[in-house]
Amino acid sequence: MKDFFISYTANDVQWATWISKILEEAGYTTVLQAKDFRPGSNFVFEMLHAAESDKTIAIFSQDYFASIYTMPEWAAAFQADPTGAKRMIIPFKVKPCTPPKMLKSLIYADLVGKDQKTARQLILDAVAKENPFDLSKAEFPGAEASAKETSTPISNKAAAESLLEVLDTAWTTFQAQVKLRNKLAQKIKDRIPDAKRLQYEEFFHEYFDQMTANELILHRTIRAYTSNVLAEYNQSALDLLKQNRALLSDIPRLKELKAHLELWLAKFKGIFENTPSSCLIYLGVEEKKGFPVGIEGELREYIG
Repeated sequence: MKDFFISYTANDVQWATWISKILEEAGYTTVLQAKDFRPGSNFVFEMLHAAESDKTIAIFSQDYFASIYTMPEWAAAFQADPTGAKRMIIPFKVKPCTPPKMLKSLIYADLVGKDQKTARQLILDAVAKENPFDLSKAEFPGAEASAKETSTPISNKAAAESLLEVLDTAWTTFQAQVKLRNKLAQKIKDRIPDAKRLQYEEFFHEYFDQMTANELILHRTIRAYTSNVLAEYNQSALDLLKQNRALLSDIPRLKELKAHLELWLAKFKGIFENTPSSCLIYLGVEEKKGFPVGIEGELREYIG
């Protein structure tokens, strides 16, 4: 049995490979698809073998959360250790992203923006069996530190950074969903040449009862992206806007985003959840409340 199975997406292979190198140089053993899954081997067998590793290292990024292929990899470890008491999943955040609800409770090692030496130490500290934190070096902060109660509210810039991180992660998930949407639509059109020309929401609703078993699997996956990921990110973005209303004055088009999110979530709770044939929520056609294009650029300019 290997020490660590490294779970990652193709876009993060450099990070996964480097982390594997750091761990193996330190005496640990790893399972890495790029290194261990050889041409001619059985992929299913290799994955089953990898899942037997002592722990799973998850490479957190926008692409990781948008991938339908990484979910079974961390889900198995999460099921074996839902409370995190055994630290079966050790996450490393390598790009700005916001973890989905199920993984949000896990503490991750943040490698974003760290130099090589610091990142290497963070990796080794994270996987160490004993907590490397040395309490013997703790110093008394002084009486002045407790003389008065202080509160430091989140700054507008920090709020904008958090909002941008949520939007970027949601966008990556949306792009992954679009690929599946197009695949499902094409399958139906190939099988039904005279299929009606409708918007995607209506199209899938119209032909839901006529879908094949394989098409229904795609439909359920697309629906899961909406209900399990996009709904959560949209709610998080709306909460950030409500909690930091000054941003709405600093960046006026955020009011359009707020209106879009409010309507999207209302449609999700009022229609989508009670309609099994629904798998998408789009607001740009009939409601005219589409996502404000370019708002991410305005947030980046505001952050500086």
